[in-house]
Amino acid sequence: MRMILAPIAPRLAAVLILTVCYLLATGCTTAPVSENRDDFPAVAGTDGGNATDSDSARPTPLPTAVFPLPDPLQSPVPPSPLPVPTYPAGYADLENAGRLDGANPEAARAIRSLPWVRDGVGAKERPAAESLIYYAIVDDSLFWDLVGKAWLATEGPDDLNAVLRDLDNIHALDPDSARRIVEMPFLETLDAPDLPALESLARLVYADIGAFRRVMAHPNVRDGITDEEAQVVALLAGVNRTNPVLVETLLDDSLVMVERRQIGLPLAGPVTLAVVRTGPGSARTMDLLEYAVRSAEALVGEPFPVRYVALLVEDAVVGDDTGANFGTHAVILPKYDGGGDGPDADADSAAVIAHEIAHFYWSGGRIWLDEGVAEFMAAYAENARAGRPLEPEHYPCGTAGGIRALESRGDGRGAAGYECNYALGERLFHDLYHRLGDAAFRSGFQRLYRELAAGEGRTPAGIVQIRRAFGEVDDVDSVVNRWFLGQESGQMYGPDSRPVIAELPEVSGWINRAYVSLSEGGSPVSDFSAGDAGEWAWLSLEYAHDYAGPPTELAFEVVEFYEDGFPYRRNSLTVRADRRHSGGVQWLSVGPGPGRAWALGRHWIYVHHEGRKVAQVEFEVVP
Repeated sequence: MRMILAPIAPRLAAVLILTVCYLLATGCTTAPVSENRDDFPAVAGTDGGNATDSDSARPTPLPTAVFPLPDPLQSPVPPSPLPVPTYPAGYADLENAGRLDGANPEAARAIRSLPWVRDGVGAKERPAAESLIYYAIVDDSLFWDLVGKAWLATEGPDDLNAVLRDLDNIHALDPDSARRIVEMPFLETLDAPDLPALESLARLVYADIGAFRRVMAHPNVRDGITDEEAQVVALLAGVNRTNPVLVETLLDDSLVMVERRQIGLPLAGPVTLAVVRTGPGSARTMDLLEYAVRSAEALVGEPFPVRYVALLVEDAVVGDDTGANFGTHAVILPKYDGGGDGPDADADSAAVIAHEIAHFYWSGGRIWLDEGVAEFMAAYAENARAGRPLEPEHYPCGTAGGIRALESRGDGRGAAGYECNYALGERLFHDLYHRLGDAAFRSGFQRLYRELAAGEGRTPAGIVQIRRAFGEVDDVDSVVNRWFLGQESGQMYGPDSRPVIAELPEVSGWINRAYVSLSEGGSPVSDFSAGDAGEWAWLSLEYAHDYAGPPTELAFEVVEFYEDGFPYRRNSLTVRADRRHSGGVQWLSVGPGPGRAWALGRHWIYVHHEGRKVAQVEFEVVP
């Protein structure tokens, strides 16, 4: 057999070679099909290169061509590489961007097609872009729901970062709820209340996941949060911290009243104000809220930092506080809702509201700085609105000589010395204001805020930043030494050196004597130990008159003043005169009040009537 095949083997080989050449020339071999549909266009009449069941849909044969055989002595030609996607600037640096191209190329193209990604991914856009990549890899359905939102392509980076950050936090602990939330009506557009509503849910899921799931199961939430309901959902995380029982009430539409007002601010533009109550209230509160917002933006000199300013009027604060700010909203006690007639009737309400509104700007720094600034801004607003004196509101710190000593102690909320954060902080800013004057102070104040805003997330701001912001003024070191180090007595803005004029001409009367005692009706004292005194001392005011007219009342202002150079409390007192009596005694409590320590040193009490000083008392508090 071998001898027979040997002569014809060359001929068989030749026939085989000719057959292969014929097949190549006539295009009868199968054309290669790409594994990646997107790399090669589908042939007309085919389903991406795969034949259909219809004979009429068979692929059209490729044109006849003669392909040269490769020279077996030469190396084969390598195939052309697949096209590499063109990345926008900064996109390739995003975490998992390269991984997404292989895992979900369609999602990668969708992300790169967003206008704010296509224009280049900078530091501001990076968090939102990386969140989208994460969802495209781990939660495809949630990703495509997000991509379907028109606002994903049009909103600025700050809002997008906030929305996706909050969604990340919810998704980390409850992915199913995150998917439900994205599909709810309130996220079809990003209206003013929608961002704080989502932030409130994100805080709630981390602080109290049980409460979060109860909220998500509530009928008014389960069927989808609307834009109207978002106004109240924004309050839930804060309320759950301070008054959890109120959460269920707020979720009942029939029990909640929301008063809204749209305003335009010079720097921030459109801002929505809302006052939320579960009972009747005063329309005056909305006016005070608007004034506080406008005053804060004007003093800080930067756009108001939120578009939705919600003020909850409920018992939902911490301890003995009059109000609170949770970032998503502010809250005040019902007793500060509104005001009555007259220029001073709503003074306390206005000051409490202005303090909490200031915290939309000032938070995250040292406690004494945030609270001191908020107190100063409230006093500044009330000075402009109602002419109230621009001075501290809090009793002097009786337990720390300066802010540095206060910081080293680290008193928490509820501690006896915690109030010193307010007292020392506000005095530092009042002192700066009185020394520098309005224009120079405002300039340094605005520099301080810009520096703190630029350094958000770093070490809490404190005295270093204050020195830098106000450092161009010579008096800054003196102010810092006084209030931070406790080393100087500070500039004195008093005491009131005017003479005492004790006459009360309206009733032909006069002040006989004024003194301080440690009990109501007690003996006069000129000095006493802080340990021997209670929370209050008593001012006694003895008066006489020779009056025969109809009964009348005389109004007095009582001013408490401390050796640090500032008054700290103003009270009113009335004296009644009629023909049946020739005089009497009036008592008024003075001093630190509940939970506070007496400030050691010299104190003065002034009694004013019709602009005149009609009485003065001086006393010393010793250890």
